[in-house]
Amino acid sequence: MRIPLTIAILSALAAPVTHAIEIDERSTALLVLGLAISPTAVAGDLEPPAYASNLRRTVQLDGAGGQRFAIEDRMRHYKVPGVSVAIVEGCRVVDARGFGYATPEGRPVRPETVFQAGSVSKVVASAGALTLVEDGLLLLDEDVSRHLGGWALPRTEAFDHSPVTLRQLLTHSAGLTVAGFNGYPVGARLPTLTEILEGKPPANTGPVQIETKPGTRWSYSGGGFMVMQAMMEEASQKSFQDLMREQVLLPAGMQHSVYHPLNEGSAVVDAATGTQADGTPIQGGWLQNPEYAAAGLWSSPSDLSRFAIELVRSMRGEKGALLEPGSAREMMRRQIGDWGLGLEVSPDGVPVKFSHTGATIGYRTLWLMFPETCQGATIMINADEGMALAYEVARGIADQYRWPDPMVSEHVAYIATTQEVSNLFIGTYQLRNFPAERFQVERRPGGDLTWSRLGRGHKHLVASSRDQLLSPDSGMRLVALERAEGTGIVDTLELRFPGGINIAERVKP
Repeated sequence: MRIPLTIAILSALAAPVTHAIEIDERSTALLVLGLAISPTAVAGDLEPPAYASNLRRTVQLDGAGGQRFAIEDRMRHYKVPGVSVAIVEGCRVVDARGFGYATPEGRPVRPETVFQAGSVSKVVASAGALTLVEDGLLLLDEDVSRHLGGWALPRTEAFDHSPVTLRQLLTHSAGLTVAGFNGYPVGARLPTLTEILEGKPPANTGPVQIETKPGTRWSYSGGGFMVMQAMMEEASQKSFQDLMREQVLLPAGMQHSVYHPLNEGSAVVDAATGTQADGTPIQGGWLQNPEYAAAGLWSSPSDLSRFAIELVRSMRGEKGALLEPGSAREMMRRQIGDWGLGLEVSPDGVPVKFSHTGATIGYRTLWLMFPETCQGATIMINADEGMALAYEVARGIADQYRWPDPMVSEHVAYIATTQEVSNLFIGTYQLRNFPAERFQVERRPGGDLTWSRLGRGHKHLVASSRDQLLSPDSGMRLVALERAEGTGIVDTLELRFPGGINIAERVKP
């Protein structure tokens, strides 16, 4: 049986996770004294943390000299204005601080500054759905059609008799369409939940419907989480926002988190302005995401870390925890691929970890936790090109706090990226199986060789041989397969990146 909401709130607020509040008071005092902390709004003390000067890339280049970087240098490298970090050690938020700026006007990132959490919204929403399972209002393995009110999930004849369950929605195995969402300008009319599900204007994504046989394979679907949102509202007879505030946000002590759009110039919250890949701030500050369960949470690293702690406490069966032990353990059990209920779980044979990433236009989030030691971190960034930086920060934290998974960087030999080597690869390429998808290899002003998709998101490249370029930031590789006779210029290459391989062909002038 679930404990009363008031007791849960008192328990959460009494837990030893008030470091961010102490931090904010000290930061405020420093500002009053006129002490400059540019470009960093720090937490707790003036000394920068050890990880901030010891960031590691995905790939370390053997023989290339220093392979550790300062966070300020890497923020400039990625055109990232602001970073916020909260670190969990022994089930406590032991450090929370901001680096850089939340807004183009120069407002510093503070521990309580909120960012769009992107798909980490799904994890928090999953916990909300599990509270309804605990209350007997939903069942994990029941056909969802019982809880969709006046809306019915479209079914083609091929899937007429294939039930879709809440468990399948949570594990991305329901076979549903719509992987992600695009956002809406501030001030635009936002679609209703039904319009989102049906793909009708002003919704800017297609309808949510069954695409493959439910339960047969993993296929990421934000649309599935919108079906879950509809179920939760129907079962509880409450709005999703009210339900999540009562069932999860308040009990977990997530005092700076909300599941609703923020209006431009909102005076009630300290929100970071989103930034596009080229460093341009998003007009209006951000795009709105009315797809709440899938991508609509605004939160801070401290709040999301408190939530992660609550999941660990739930797994351990601690009194007053957010979920019952059985629910939490089922959430963390790998069920299809690397996925538990709403989050990614490490495979067998490696340190146990649960995690999720988030990406909306202008924001990136990395959220992870090692439940056996109750160590982890949440890193939030207000920039499109921030995910590689988030992992670099995480590697620095892993080194400082000795995480169970040291997040080891790959070591690669390299050669000088000369003009001669560069000229063999420079050009525009298209994917053989997806000709509309193009990318460029070019030498930028200043001499850096880069990869970019449609001129956006430039990744720095170095040569590991005359046949291969690689991105130390991401681990992506360009491997020459076919060359023009006589010149040696690459005509066909293999684009290798974590999670996939594509063949690309040079686009002739």
